[in-house]
Amino acid sequence: MAINNTPVPDARLNMKIRSLFLDHLAQTANVAASARAAGVSSNAVYAERRRTPAFRDAWALALAEGYARLETDLLAEALQKPSGRTADGTLKARAQKHRLAIALLSTHRASVKGGASVAPAAKPAQPDLATLKAQLVLKLTQMRQRAEESAAARAEAEPEHAGAPNADV
Repeated sequence: MAINNTPVPDARLNMKIRSLFLDHLAQTANVAASARAAGVSSNAVYAERRRTPAFRDAWALALAEGYARLETDLLAEALQKPSGRTADGTLKARAQKHRLAIALLSTHRASVKGGASVAPAAKPAQPDLATLKAQLVLKLTQMRQRAEESAAARAEAEPEHAGAPNADV
């Protein structure tokens, strides 16, 4: 019985393959298509992601960019005015498709940001009383300034209208 002495290639991805994969992933946010574009299997890129923290970090950045691009493209398409040649039912279906796609992207992007799973948000620390008071005073001061600016603008506009003849008469 003959023993196969064929050398087994290293399962790790070289820099060229990683670069091709990550560039395509940043364009599409599609792991399987990006692996095909790089000439490797999805299993190979997932294995490399588990093995190499730097690749895992680059993957997360590329995927986040891909989702941002997809969301931007979807929003641009959804905001296009209809040509008028499409039936109302089709327009409603198109709008619903875009809303669903954007919702799915947003949900998936949220899970990608935190890694493999989304952990529940930690409860924010309660600010102390002095901080709350300072924030409240700042907001009230800003509101007062806006109200004074608005009143001053109205007062400036009134003299202009005071000398003008009444259009209703």
